[in-house]
Amino acid sequence: MNSRFETYGVNCPNCGTPLLRPKTVDSVTGRKLAGACPGVITYTENGQLRRKKCGYTEPVAQRTIPTATELTTVAHRNDALGYLRTYSVTSSSDVMRHRFKNYMATDEPERRVLVRCQQIAKQIADGKTVHSLLIGKTGRGKTHLAMGMLYAVLAQTGYKTTKQVTKNGETKTVYVSWKALFIDWHELIELQKQSFKDDTLKRQVNKILFEIKQADVVVLDDFGSERDTEYSQDLVDRFWRDRENKTVIVTTNLDGKGLENRYGARTLSRMKNYGVGNGVAFSAIKDYRGEV
Repeated sequence: MNSRFETYGVNCPNCGTPLLRPKTVDSVTGRKLAGACPGVITYTENGQLRRKKCGYTEPVAQRTIPTATELTTVAHRNDALGYLRTYSVTSSSDVMRHRFKNYMATDEPERRVLVRCQQIAKQIADGKTVHSLLIGKTGRGKTHLAMGMLYAVLAQTGYKTTKQVTKNGETKTVYVSWKALFIDWHELIELQKQSFKDDTLKRQVNKILFEIKQADVVVLDDFGSERDTEYSQDLVDRFWRDRENKTVIVTTNLDGKGLENRYGARTLSRMKNYGVGNGVAFSAIKDYRGEV
């Protein structure tokens, strides 16, 4: 870090990177200057890993002095959002901006699915294992609300969850930062295909697949959008073996019968595990992408 700048326990609201500010104070007010984000956002576009600067700047009038409790939450937030940024697979970085608060529910069907997704997020935050299927045609806001669910879980729990740790023969419960991922299913398949001829990309994809198995919650986006091949079937089988007893939030254009026809009864059975009562139908939602 440059010796002229310092961190001060405040993180970027957009990407979670610790903000930096000058160590010197304002010569007129005698107060610390506002901070700025040095972070870089990593995302995938057309199958390629890309990076860009975040660019957030703290409002000039803002001056935050966090408490010890807030600093602990900040540390968990840094870890959780850093993990999410590092290992997620997206086709656009815009997906990381989706929250419940910026979902525009303009009619009763949209308000119903918003409330239902909020309820399911609360169950996950309370420690329940859930397989939630958000089902509907393209352009209904499924991805937006799926990410809203993920961020709500993180925020409601202070970005931490519990884990059983055994040391010297004694088992105890400790707090650890959430491991949460967003996986664009079609993009993951494309990356895997490209990795066959690229050893560096292959190591990255293998790491992502490993983290999919380890993560506490995974958003699986656009499941069923890929062409039906033997290769994609193998990846489907691996994913649901790894996530059978862990929380998954799925967005898909296929209903239960369509999923069974595409992937078979065994995969559908794994998806239904922890899925009873956790589905959200978007059939009454209009296609906002088609509006002009």
